[in-house]
Amino acid sequence: MADPLSGPSSPVVASSSTPPPTASAGVSRSPLSPSDHPEAAGSTHVARDFGYLLKPEVYHPLTQLSDVELTSTKETPPPFRTPSLQPSADTPLPILLQKGHFRPAAILSAHLLTTSTSPTAYAEIFSLLHTRLTCLVLLHLTPLAAQEVKALEDLSSSYYLDPLTGAHLVPWELRVLAVRLQAIGFGDWRRGVMGYYELMREARSGGGGAAPGKELGAAERRLWMIRGRELGLRVGNSLVEMGDLEGAGRHLEDLKDAFKDEDDPATESAFLENLALLHLRTGNISAAQSILSNKTPSSPSPSSSSSSSSPLPALLSMSRGDFHTAATQWSALIASTTAHTTASAPDPSPLFLQNLALCHLYTNNLPQTRKILEDLVDGGWSFHTLLWNLATVYELCSERGVGRLKEGLAGRVAKGVEEGWGKGGVGGERGNVDFKL
Repeated sequence: MADPLSGPSSPVVASSSTPPPTASAGVSRSPLSPSDHPEAAGSTHVARDFGYLLKPEVYHPLTQLSDVELTSTKETPPPFRTPSLQPSADTPLPILLQKGHFRPAAILSAHLLTTSTSPTAYAEIFSLLHTRLTCLVLLHLTPLAAQEVKALEDLSSSYYLDPLTGAHLVPWELRVLAVRLQAIGFGDWRRGVMGYYELMREARSGGGGAAPGKELGAAERRLWMIRGRELGLRVGNSLVEMGDLEGAGRHLEDLKDAFKDEDDPATESAFLENLALLHLRTGNISAAQSILSNKTPSSPSPSSSSSSSSPLPALLSMSRGDFHTAATQWSALIASTTAHTTASAPDPSPLFLQNLALCHLYTNNLPQTRKILEDLVDGGWSFHTLLWNLATVYELCSERGVGRLKEGLAGRVAKGVEEGWGKGGVGGERGNVDFKL
């Protein structure tokens, strides 16, 4: 089925010359979004007109994968365009998301936005828009999402505030996503950094952002503290993507003290691990090593049974080029996490196995690398880096027939997705980019 939107083939986004109307600038601002602010969530006095987000020309037309004649072969391998892998046309949006059918979910979100949503139903509009943009990113269609998000324009405008409570009408998660996508869409990474700083100022004032006559409780204050820390990491990541490694290093060094948390050592440990990973991205191995050395055994990662299950030592060994030591460390981690995996905690061993395979690659043991990665695929795993790395291994193994190997890999993954869906598992689309086709 073709995309229900009737817009042109090239995107036409809401122009900056027609911004949303401006409300009174004198309203005090609360950092609480409707999802976090009970009073705002139940507000009935907001009458903002968000019709500019409901125009069909804002959203890029997409096609269902079952429409083989309409789907570009440059986007999706043929095994994923078979009708048996597609959900029925009447599948509700929550089920599409639950099952990993992100393309149909993106199409349905845009259809609902442009056909049946009231321009004043801001909660529904922003929920559908968040779903649409997130699905595009998950489909490796970030450039499209970066164009569509421009329709939001300036989210710091007072037009996006509740005129009585001052609460922001846009959910926090959508605002954070919009900062990055708008930076990409406008080709201005510094805009993204400044957007994160704007949100960080809001997070820091979270303690004073309760509804009139009320105070934020301990849980709400802690929520805003954690959001502020996450934004600090996002700023560092943006600086790395800009190529400003020196600025990123200074910024990350300043974050170290901000991550101290005597009330929750596990959360502190998790943030410090993320901080160390960003240091590794900048090439500052000594800074990452310093964080690892200062971590105490009493501060385990929340997803680990003990601090010994941290992947940082193995990653540091890989960063130094000591792949033999790293392979030993990854093997120990895999044995440890397999023994402690529970139904309530995600199993990190597939990522550890992938890193072990890469260590074998750099120690000239290509057959073992291929075996580990293929075993992961046969075991039902098909995340992007796994497929990309296995396709790269196929390129290294043979100059002839490499196309057949990649196409065969796509077929195996598609079959696994279909079988998993039939057993209640998660489906999902994979693109040619995943298989380097």
